Amino acid sequence: MQDFLRSRRGSAERALTTHLTVTQDAAFVQRRDREDVMTSRQETASRGLTRRSALGATAAFAVTLPAIRPARAAVELRLTHPADLSHPVHLEAEAMVKRISERTNGEVKITIFPNNALGSPVEAAQQTRLGAIDMMLLNPANIEALSKTIGVINIPYQFDSYEHAHKTLDVTARDWISDQLKAAGFAWIANFEWGFRALTNSRRPINQPADVQGLKIRVPPELAIKAAFEALGASTQTIAFQEVYLALANKVVDGQDNPVGTTFAAKFFEAQKHLALTRHIYASIMFCANPRTWTTKLNEAQRKIVQEEGTTAGMAARKGVRDNEEANLAAMQKAGVEITRPDVGPFRDKMGPAYDQLRKALGEETWAAWAKLVASARA
Repeated sequence: MQDFLRSRRGSAERALTTHLTVTQDAAFVQRRDREDVMTSRQETASRGLTRRSALGATAAFAVTLPAIRPARAAVELRLTHPADLSHPVHLEAEAMVKRISERTNGEVKITIFPNNALGSPVEAAQQTRLGAIDMMLLNPANIEALSKTIGVINIPYQFDSYEHAHKTLDVTARDWISDQLKAAGFAWIANFEWGFRALTNSRRPINQPADVQGLKIRVPPELAIKAAFEALGASTQTIAFQEVYLALANKVVDGQDNPVGTTFAAKFFEAQKHLALTRHIYASIMFCANPRTWTTKLNEAQRKIVQEEGTTAGMAARKGVRDNEEANLAAMQKAGVEITRPDVGPFRDKMGPAYDQLRKALGEETWAAWAKLVASARA
């Protein structure tokens, strides 16, 4: 009996122990599951917080950054002129376009086409006016067909010196010239120059007006130059610039006229043994643009930079032309050319017939208005 009771008690204890173990295991599992759930929720919440924090930080950082403007597309323009690669006009034009590119951070890029690469000066003027060419260095005489009034700049012997010419074009007549060019279809930017014209010939030295009489002179298609030489008793023949050297070498004409720098660069002195500083006409050249190019392709800030750099380049080109003149004369004299420096007063006194012809072509009103501007620059 006692053995039986002990057996039953042992069974009960084992059952209780098993129950407790199972219960404890179940409780552990439940507790572990609850902890896992809590951990998962905490991790999820943490991840959400991290994402929200990151987004908030990004937004805050973005607010503190300055707005970044997309790079402006470069404006690419073409500029043509008739100067040789070694001429101060071309050298200063090259320096000008480099400075413009630098100051606009590459937003304005100008490509230069020298030596009439895009056509003769008259053709280039037409193309610039129409917008096929953006910019050019323009001789006012090249647009006589478009503007008769602008031809006043080439009236013979009206300027006493380089300084007088500069003051007239830059100061007293500045607005008048700009208006005339605008009416002809050009936006004026700045003044460059070729310099005073000089006469060369193969027959004799020129010291007085009578020495010009009887010479046959090549002239460009410009009324003022033609009228001036005919007033001095010479005959004239219009020949394209690119044909002048052969015409001189073959004695088709006796002589030609051009600024000293042009005569030297084109080597006309090789066929001409006499050069006279007659200074009969001041040859200007003006930096102009197609009006639509000027107002629509360039913004106000860019136009300001182009005008400033154009003015700087024009002043430097003027200095270069004058500095080179004496050096070119010395080189030609060394090559055997006789240089004369006649008094220009007697030559001016012979211009009556030329003035009459030009006054008629330009109109009395234009002639009188321009004369006042030139006279005021002497003050």
